[in-house]
Amino acid sequence: MTVHATRTFTVLLLTALLAACGGTTPPIGDGGTTPPPATPGTPAPTNPDAPAPYVMQGVVKNAQGQPLAGVEVWADNTLYYNMNVLGVTDAQGRYRLELPRDVLGTWRAGGRFQRSYHGETYELSLEVNDETAFTADTGAFRNFTLKTSGERPDGHYYGGTVWVYGNYSAGDFKNRDVELTLTPDGPLLDGSTGETLTRFVDGNTIADVPIGRYKVTARHVPEGGAPRNMLVMRQDEDTFAPSTILMFRKEPQYGVMTDVNLKLAPLP
Repeated sequence: MTVHATRTFTVLLLTALLAACGGTTPPIGDGGTTPPPATPGTPAPTNPDAPAPYVMQGVVKNAQGQPLAGVEVWADNTLYYNMNVLGVTDAQGRYRLELPRDVLGTWRAGGRFQRSYHGETYELSLEVNDETAFTADTGAFRNFTLKTSGERPDGHYYGGTVWVYGNYSAGDFKNRDVELTLTPDGPLLDGSTGETLTRFVDGNTIADVPIGRYKVTARHVPEGGAPRNMLVMRQDEDTFAPSTILMFRKEPQYGVMTDVNLKLAPLP
């Protein structure tokens, strides 16, 4: 016991002398070149890619990867009717929803895109990257995409449908021989730059056209015959012309659609 006390006193005396001379006591091990080992019980660094408890967060973009601001998203409780946590995306398309801590049930992500576009109001659902329900205490990342073309999970299309009607006063033709050219007139509904589309009519329609405003022209291209220009006219117009502007609208029975009348142009 006496020897142990004497050694303890010596260590304390050396420590005091070093402090008085402005020195420091290096940690035991390698003279201070390596930090001391972590104290047992110290929490491990958090993973920035892991979801935060009681938070649903993510980003909303269009199909071209551009962020969408002002889009409404929500977490919907699967146990209680009409219990939602709502939020809106910022300028970078990001959102963060704080979920309640005292509510039973799991949560699912949802969202919708609402815009006024050339005087027409559109409301479209967003596609979420993961439809799985999650618990509030685990949190979740859920990213959304606004699609204005492509096939939907239910077999329908995100894009609009162009309905074609024939006027045969200048000659007969078959719809399958009609070629429409749709040229974007400014940015599309989702803010992206559209591409010029050239498609033949299938039955009475051209399906899955990215939603936007288009200048439309048409040609009659019969198999084995010479192409012939056609005249076009919207349903709300009175006169046929070489081109017109088409806008999509949402009809309860037919979804997002537009329509155009066609007839053969006079021969030169």
